[in-house]
Amino acid sequence: MSDDSLILQAFKHKTLNNVIFDYTLKLLSSTFDSIKSIEIKHNELKKTIWLASILSNSDNDIHKRKAQLFTSLLFLNNQDDIEILKACYVLFSRLGNLTATRFLKNLYSNQDENPVELKSEYNFGDFLSYELLFEREKKIISLENNSFLVTDFQKDLWEGLNNISEIAISAPTSSGKSFIIKKYLINEFFNKNEFRALYIVPSRALINQVSEEFKSELTDDVRVKSSVTEENEVFDKEIYILTPERCIKILDIDIKIDFIFIDEVQGIEDALGRGLIFEYVFNEISLKFPSAKFISAGPNITNPNKTFTEIFERDCSTIQSKLSPVFQLKITLKNNQGSKFDVVIQNESGIYQKFVQDFKYNFKNKNKGETVAQLVKYIAPKDSNIVFVHDGYYAQHWAVIYASIIEEDDDLDKEVKELIDFLKEDIHKKYYLIECLKKKIAYHHSTLPDIVRKEIEELYTNEKISTIYCTSTLLEGINLPANNLFTFQPKKKNIPLTKFEFGNLIGRAGRIKSSLYGSIYYIQNNNDSQLASDYYDAEYDKEIEVFSSNAINSLDVHDLNIPTSKIEKGSDIETKKAQQISIFLKHKYLKGEDYALKYLKNKKFTDEEISIAMGYLKDNLNAIDVPPNVLIKNPSIDPLLQNQLYTKIKSDDIREWVLSKTSNFAKFLDPEKIETLPIYDRPFYWQLVNLLGKLDEIFNMFDEGFKKYNQKWLSATSTSLQAKRWLSGAPIGQIIKQNIEYLSGRNNYNKIDPENLEDINRVINDTIRYNSTITTYLLPKYVKVLVDILNEIFTDEQKEEYKLTMSLPTMLELGTKEPLIIQLISSGITRSVAIQIFDLYNKNTTKDFREKNDILNWLSNQRDIKELKPIYNRYLKRIKVLAT
Repeated sequence: MSDDSLILQAFKHKTLNNVIFDYTLKLLSSTFDSIKSIEIKHNELKKTIWLASILSNSDNDIHKRKAQLFTSLLFLNNQDDIEILKACYVLFSRLGNLTATRFLKNLYSNQDENPVELKSEYNFGDFLSYELLFEREKKIISLENNSFLVTDFQKDLWEGLNNISEIAISAPTSSGKSFIIKKYLINEFFNKNEFRALYIVPSRALINQVSEEFKSELTDDVRVKSSVTEENEVFDKEIYILTPERCIKILDIDIKIDFIFIDEVQGIEDALGRGLIFEYVFNEISLKFPSAKFISAGPNITNPNKTFTEIFERDCSTIQSKLSPVFQLKITLKNNQGSKFDVVIQNESGIYQKFVQDFKYNFKNKNKGETVAQLVKYIAPKDSNIVFVHDGYYAQHWAVIYASIIEEDDDLDKEVKELIDFLKEDIHKKYYLIECLKKKIAYHHSTLPDIVRKEIEELYTNEKISTIYCTSTLLEGINLPANNLFTFQPKKKNIPLTKFEFGNLIGRAGRIKSSLYGSIYYIQNNNDSQLASDYYDAEYDKEIEVFSSNAINSLDVHDLNIPTSKIEKGSDIETKKAQQISIFLKHKYLKGEDYALKYLKNKKFTDEEISIAMGYLKDNLNAIDVPPNVLIKNPSIDPLLQNQLYTKIKSDDIREWVLSKTSNFAKFLDPEKIETLPIYDRPFYWQLVNLLGKLDEIFNMFDEGFKKYNQKWLSATSTSLQAKRWLSGAPIGQIIKQNIEYLSGRNNYNKIDPENLEDINRVINDTIRYNSTITTYLLPKYVKVLVDILNEIFTDEQKEEYKLTMSLPTMLELGTKEPLIIQLISSGITRSVAIQIFDLYNKNTTKDFREKNDILNWLSNQRDIKELKPIYNRYLKRIKVLAT
């Protein structure tokens, strides 16, 4: 009998399937009392261990995954049986998952968080001991100050990083790929006198999380940067942690980058949003840094090398795995009547087991928020839970519902109490999050203040809060693993998750730091169009289709002969795709005719279509006057509109396109007086109103804000008012209070009740959402085009005279006009903390001291800043800004 035949028999063996079935039920019996006592015969268990041992030697990840499932269940149901623990150790070793052996605590004579230091006090016999020792030594990564025991996949990745130039990585969310990348970079910084890395993440929230992680582990001689400023000082050792949008600036500076890592590379698929920027930036960094080592990573990607080559035009090696060190129980909950649910468990694709559980609560006529609250309370009231919700409003609303049925926790951690005090003082005393935190519950979505989001992530990771309601921010790589994940029909906004996205989502179920498994609870109604089994039975792998390959199918070549805004298709989605790919192709052509020609040929356009397309591009773009450097820096904006702006600036009085610091700049003047003044002699606010109004005439950016972000009533005056408050350095809580006061004084349908909880929390969320989408994203996007043009046509004297204008995009994005605050934010400190530090720095130091010293050096000599709130001091210590 061949080895392959034996492995296949073992994989399908009835005894193995039955034991996995029984052990799964036994594991869940502490949660569901309808499961009766289960005993497994000793002979069956011995046979199953032998079958799992056969599977552990397979080269097929699916076979290994089943063996690992059994091994984990074997341990979880027999934690005090030394002989079984020894068998688990052998199986984990053969499966290449020695990291899991840290849970076999009863085997060891000592207890240590690092499994490298664990010593078994039991004898395995000479032959097995030699095998285990040999495998163990192979799976240890030794660094200067520490050693780590890793999985087969992690060791392969470590070896690849040290020996291969380009790598495309594909592995499940919980496989530990980011851990290895970070350890590799830390090791490189330690061993080299000069080393620079670029770490590209898909969201600003991930910038914060990754920056904190690096700051907490890197030595002080390595600079961690989360943005690129106009006065960017280059250091021998530095790591830039940037979104693709922020990478555009790094393309324009003279710098050598040695290592480039692109995390969550699947973001390049987004044909309706940021995919254009992703593809453009990834293409350009490959050209800008030809000698850099390039690494891309994403979950469950088929043919990752093909995607890598298409993006970077470089060959690469592939390191991939379908194995995760944790396994997941996939459970469906179907309400059949009143308090009873059908509980359906999937062990592997297409194989289910079912029982009925009475939850002792009548669910009839209850909404989804009430239903999930009662289920979480029954199933996992003390566990770490994520409830995945399709929308930020519902994440907040459902968290409040759950908090209302949970008793207030007397054992609330000091850090949770400090966050509650901060929210009362700095956001609003009636913020919904306060009541949730009192019950160790939180919500996590895009409209949380940065410092609050950071604290929630930290508290949840350290198990100081137990349940968190999340939106699709969880799909962007935010590291928030849970013991349990609950979801109704999983969606992003109102669009069902793809199978690929669902696989990425459920990768959050299972905390390798504290458990070998996680549970997914899919709550399904009888009339649901999305069934749990459709997701559970799916393969989550997919081949990534880059933005342009997806969007090109929506383009008719004749679209290239009309303004982008006039392109119309049968649906909003197809229209957006066609508009985006039209812009993409125009930029390709302006880079060089050969680039556009090569692209069209690669996409299999006919000779006739190529001739028509190239003709339109030539007719419309050859007479363009805007400097090429401006176009390179603004790849997501139609070149024809950029040229329109350039022509207008050149023909107008330049003072209509800048902010002039005249004697009226900081004054408050009556509207009647303002009307009599030329634009350049008006106060700052009215100059900004003029500037944004003129930009909107060309780019129609307020309409974009409505369509893309659902922000209503955008105008030059309303956006300038919010921007003025933001640029003044006002904390977000102060801006929220100003908006509440303003809206409570209105006499129309916008009027709110300043005592009404729902009204107050709507203003809180609207203010933060407005800042994150309009003030810090949409406005800088178009103001940057203006500034890039001015940078090309201004003399050095003019650049100095109008330096406020030249810095306006960065100031809008970061939320301040103060250079020192910009420096603090760019070093990875969140805005609200940076503002407080700046105020105290000015208060506690002399002007002479400030002229001679750097604010970051001053900070690094402080052990504690007494005037700062505890939450700020804790944050600064966590990112190693304060002295330890």
